Amino acid sequence: MTNWRRSGLVRALPLALLPALLAGCGDDASGSASTLSGTQLGSVLLTVDDLAPGFEPVSGSGASGAESGTRVSLNDIECLAGLDVSGADGAATASVAFTRFNLLTITSSATSFPDDDVADVFDETSEAVSSCSDFEATAENGSGIRGRLDADSTPASDDVDAQVNVRLTGTQQPSGAPVEITFGWARIGNDVVFVSSEGVGGPSEESFQELMRTTTDRLAEVRTS
Repeated sequence: MTNWRRSGLVRALPLALLPALLAGCGDDASGSASTLSGTQLGSVLLTVDDLAPGFEPVSGSGASGAESGTRVSLNDIECLAGLDVSGADGAATASVAFTRFNLLTITSSATSFPDDDVADVFDETSEAVSSCSDFEATAENGSGIRGRLDADSTPASDDVDAQVNVRLTGTQQPSGAPVEITFGWARIGNDVVFVSSEGVGGPSEESFQELMRTTTDRLAEVRTS
């Protein structure tokens, strides 16, 4: 099943997001396996210079088991509960996160798989996210989130084989505090990049797509270098 809880936690909001760790079965017609190294993937990620003023790198942003057990996960949303994106063992990956005044966090990650099998499960995950609209999810401790998911597949550039952009808007339960999360992942061959924005004053749809374009352009370049 989808292990959304493997992703880095954003401190401002009680929701774990999808990392760019997709794996599955099937064939990618492009036949474009590249198997990038961790160093190459690190050059694909967003940097603080790509972001608006005020952002600083987040250190030690990994999720602990104790935190993830009491936080709402996208696995708790019924229409996403049956997916499986957890089989990324052995895949090279890199990630980084930035925060602005602990009110807004932007995460960037990239993963390279040793073959093209990622394509089918990427598409399956995309279809599931696109099928979600109004939702409600509750964690074990009673906290939760209620809101709406809006998704589209607009690619950041012509180099992208597949992309999904998602905007989640809603309220935390029971506090009623507003929640706004934008995230997207894009695939070029067997390589996947992921960007998320969680918190107050996040990027507009247009500026978020610019962040996606920045990292997909870098991925396209490193694949041919």
